[in-house]
Amino acid sequence: MADFIHYCNSISPLSKEVMNEILSKLKSRTFVKGDLINKQGQVCRDLFFIEKGLVKHFYHSKNRVFILRFFPENNLFTILDSYINQTPAEFITIALEDTTLTYLEYNEVEELCRNHHSFETFMRKYISFAAFNILKRNKEMLEDDATERYNGFVKENSHLLQRISLGDIASYLGISQVSLSRIRAKK
Repeated sequence: MADFIHYCNSISPLSKEVMNEILSKLKSRTFVKGDLINKQGQVCRDLFFIEKGLVKHFYHSKNRVFILRFFPENNLFTILDSYINQTPAEFITIALEDTTLTYLEYNEVEELCRNHHSFETFMRKYISFAAFNILKRNKEMLEDDATERYNGFVKENSHLLQRISLGDIASYLGISQVSLSRIRAKK
């Protein structure tokens, strides 16, 4: 649970008071590989930190799977639009490995923001980083060809290549597994 605090402090320094309050509110939950963390149509009510494991956000459309993002350990995640608006999620979050999550519930985050300026600043910066990452991903999908997307993925996620299936990597890149095999063969 101290890793959660360390992560928060790396984005924006927290006061000692808020760190102690966060530690008193944090909960932990373990998921086995294949468990759904958040279902489509379910409101995402938690801000998660991955202590151990790997998860992905994805959705189905017209018999295709679209993977939006992978989150390995030492990352904070939520289904941002569902969490912020407290509306049903369009996306699914699933554990790709046995995963241990530390989390804060939505109401607790709101209370921490109301009572502690340093936590409110952290949340503002976290949401800004998340929005930036979404824009970056959209830009890559619109401007880069499949080879450029693959090379970018490898550069940023080489530590995950052995942990993610080729099918999931292809889906994340928006290409078929055959296309991915051709790109990898050129290396």
